[in-house]
Amino acid sequence: MTKIFLIRHAEAEGNIFRRAHGHINGQIIGRGFKQIELLGKRFADEKIDAVYSSDLTRAAETACAISLPRGLPVNTTQELREVMMGEWEDCAWGDLDFHVPEMVWHFSNDPAQWSVREGEDYASVTSRMTRCIMDIGSFWDGGTVAVVSHGFAIRSLTCSLLGVKSCETARVPYCDNTAVALLKYDNGNLTLDFQRDNSHLHRDTSTFANQTWWRGKGELKPENLRYMPVDPVRDKELLAGIDRNSTNDACVNKEYTAILTEEPVGIVGVCENVEKYVESESGAAKPEHARGAAKTGWIRYLYVKPEHRKKNYGVQLLGQAVTDLRRRKCEALRTYIPSGSPALEFCGKYGFKKIGENGQGCLMEKNIRIW
Repeated sequence: MTKIFLIRHAEAEGNIFRRAHGHINGQIIGRGFKQIELLGKRFADEKIDAVYSSDLTRAAETACAISLPRGLPVNTTQELREVMMGEWEDCAWGDLDFHVPEMVWHFSNDPAQWSVREGEDYASVTSRMTRCIMDIGSFWDGGTVAVVSHGFAIRSLTCSLLGVKSCETARVPYCDNTAVALLKYDNGNLTLDFQRDNSHLHRDTSTFANQTWWRGKGELKPENLRYMPVDPVRDKELLAGIDRNSTNDACVNKEYTAILTEEPVGIVGVCENVEKYVESESGAAKPEHARGAAKTGWIRYLYVKPEHRKKNYGVQLLGQAVTDLRRRKCEALRTYIPSGSPALEFCGKYGFKKIGENGQGCLMEKNIRIW
């Protein structure tokens, strides 16, 4: 008999930016690094003979929590990837909720009926996941293996093992980031011992504890934002909340208004350039043209209405900025934060590093390259 621990990757951009990330190679972010640490502690005393993972970064980095302490390689394979979402890839779930609500419903509740252009069908995901896990079980007969994959892919395999029809998929909730299932392979048979175990996490480190979309029955508060170009009339209140004159508005290439159901709740303005910034002797950041330097994007402003703060809308706006700038092939994202602003903590939480400072504030940078 082979024991196979099947684990979902740690919190990544798609989870908290609220975007459809299938084969998009999004980064670990937010709570994800702490989740990886806690996952490693959970498996500290477990005998593991081999580690396998999807070849996408968010899964392979999660697998390192188990492989590194043991000096084992991470065996990566496309067979363990998330579902390919085709034309949905990197779309905001709020936009999908608004434009194709029936297909979004099918995705989570009857995935055999879900179909998008260039997307992978439910049966194909189930088949490749089953084939890959069976092959691993057979190869490591008598051993114990850790396998890291993705939410939809794990759920499709779980439903198959439990004999749950596609139209009854709601009976099998999604698992939390780094949640663990135990499969047992014995002489060509694969069984499920337990699933969705996130006991190594706590409320502040659990992704799902801070979200509502997955909870199923009951009245849920909408939390996915959709995006529209800024409208000066509709967005008058939002625009009044930012000092556009202080942001060099002429440099803003694109402004997005975030809409929650029908209400504008936030705004973000982004631009791109190829300047790099260096520190002067005084410690202030100053521009220096760099021929051939990596393309850099900027958040000129990001604002959420006061009554909608602390609801994960700011990070969704950050995700919209990241998506826009990646499409322009920017490799780094920068923003300037005034001294004492709570935005400093926000930026630090989501991967920005301080690269320059003066008496008025800090220049922050985040690597956004995923190719």
